[in-house]
Amino acid sequence: MSGFINRLQEVVSDLRRRITGKDVTVYPSYAYRKGDEWVLTVRVWVHDNRDTPFVEDAIERLAARRFEDDLGRALRPEEKARLDACLANFIADDKGDEEVEFFFDADPRREVFRLPGRTTPNGVIETEVRVPARRLAPLLEGKAGDGRWLKVTATAGGGEGQGSGAVRFLADAGLSVVSDIDDTVKVTEIPAGRRTVLRNTFLREFRAAEGMRERYLKFIEEAGPSADVCFHYVSGSPWQLYELLARFLIEDERFPAGTFHMKNLRKNLLEPGALDSIKAFALGGDLATLDQKVRQITQLMLNLPGRRFLLVGDSGERDPEVYRAIRELFPAQVQKVFIRDVLADRLADAEIIKGPGVAVPLDTTDLVAEMKKLIADAARADAPKL
Repeated sequence: MSGFINRLQEVVSDLRRRITGKDVTVYPSYAYRKGDEWVLTVRVWVHDNRDTPFVEDAIERLAARRFEDDLGRALRPEEKARLDACLANFIADDKGDEEVEFFFDADPRREVFRLPGRTTPNGVIETEVRVPARRLAPLLEGKAGDGRWLKVTATAGGGEGQGSGAVRFLADAGLSVVSDIDDTVKVTEIPAGRRTVLRNTFLREFRAAEGMRERYLKFIEEAGPSADVCFHYVSGSPWQLYELLARFLIEDERFPAGTFHMKNLRKNLLEPGALDSIKAFALGGDLATLDQKVRQITQLMLNLPGRRFLLVGDSGERDPEVYRAIRELFPAQVQKVFIRDVLADRLADAEIIKGPGVAVPLDTTDLVAEMKKLIADAARADAPKL
């Protein structure tokens, strides 16, 4: 009888956990100094496994069947396991209307800060939090360069969900390396087409681009031992792939740790624009990625006006257009642009036509004009009031 009661208690406990338990993902972000405050840029996602496992199973079976039809064969066990792992955060149940709080792990008082607002229908809060510099001075004392990461713990749902992350506190002056991910530091083969991209993303183990880690470490070395060097990974991949990408890049391949800036994929069909977001991802979202990257890098450079920037991308997508626009917007801050050539084999037997009469592949005039207005508005907002 006691065995039955114990088992029943386990079932009830598991059911309660599935219903009330939540996961909190805290994405690596940065903080910058503004007057007597630190401004923390924060992005948090509250979610959990769906309470109806058959929904997950149905979606996984459908996705597997689509890949099998495309490949003309059954998925191998390792491909099936990889697909399930990649789909996990796409299937996860977003938790909207949640309050989120956080504290710094190194703070002996565990002072709690509440994020303004609540999570969106997609379970996300993306905001800024201002903290008086004097409160954080003891936590940052003695820290320099890449050691200026502070771990944080975030809670949601009155403590029913918890997760940890880190914030990089940036010096006013220093070097920021903005890096694309796909085909820049990870082999995705975007020029090969959508089928190859999907297979490399959902069925195959990620592969690092040869020599790029060593080049990034060289950036740090060349900046000098006293320089504050930080990396910012700006990607057209959706946030749902963050965990796999971060584990691959930072933990497995040991690329420099950095902040992440990715594409919003709104899954909740009640949220305006969700269908367009899903469609753009399914079709590749080339123009949407250009728009996203220009906006995210512009905000980064507005927040960090005293830092120098290296921009690193590849020739397979829209990085040349993105970085050309950024260089036009911030000519004094952009130190250099690096483009990894992934088209060489495709262009080997062709004569490349260059010159003033050749049309620009993509006109970013309107987007640049909008960003210039954003920069002007930010400058007016920071101007002293008379």
